[in-house]
Amino acid sequence: MPSVTRPAGNRRQDRREELERRLFAATEELVGQGAGFTELSVERLAAAAGISRSTFYVHFEDKGDLVRRLATTVLTELRDVSSMWWETAEHADPADLTAAVTAIVEVYRRRAAAFTIITETAAYDSAVAAELRTLMQSIIDATRDAIERGQAAGVMRRVRPAETAAVLTWMVERAGYQLVRGAEPAHDENVIEVLTDIIRTTLYTAA
Repeated sequence: MPSVTRPAGNRRQDRREELERRLFAATEELVGQGAGFTELSVERLAAAAGISRSTFYVHFEDKGDLVRRLATTVLTELRDVSSMWWETAEHADPADLTAAVTAIVEVYRRRAAAFTIITETAAYDSAVAAELRTLMQSIIDATRDAIERGQAAGVMRRVRPAETAAVLTWMVERAGYQLVRGAEPAHDENVIEVLTDIIRTTLYTAA
């Protein structure tokens, strides 16, 4: 009978991922309750996650490393939900764009504390700022590709793909950070409607 025991490397990776999730959740909860991330000590973060300070340093170089990994996790979520539109952009289906924008707003709502941590840390930590720029550029590049496919299919206007992708991506980022993160959930539907309308009318010939 074949063994079902997971390789040791996989088990270590599982433990590492679980520890990251616990630390992310604990950090976001503390910040969501009003704590300033810069004032949170490693000891407090570790205790909130149910681990020791020494265990924290086994897996993370410092708090900046924690934020860089948090940024990767959260921006990957944004990439995943944005792909609902990227993958079908040339089909000009309004429902796909609305679904993607709705999902993006939901990420900003659900991970509001994470975006606070990332943006505020990037203001003084050059490594976090560089990681954030790299992650955002990957979203801009995917948006540019979607625009170029839409133009090739004849459903999008002859806008400048790279610049338009950058402007739209940062517009959505600022709307999520400024209009969703700290606002009442009741306003999310209005933000979704406006963002969807701006993107559609900017890009599509039949908007």
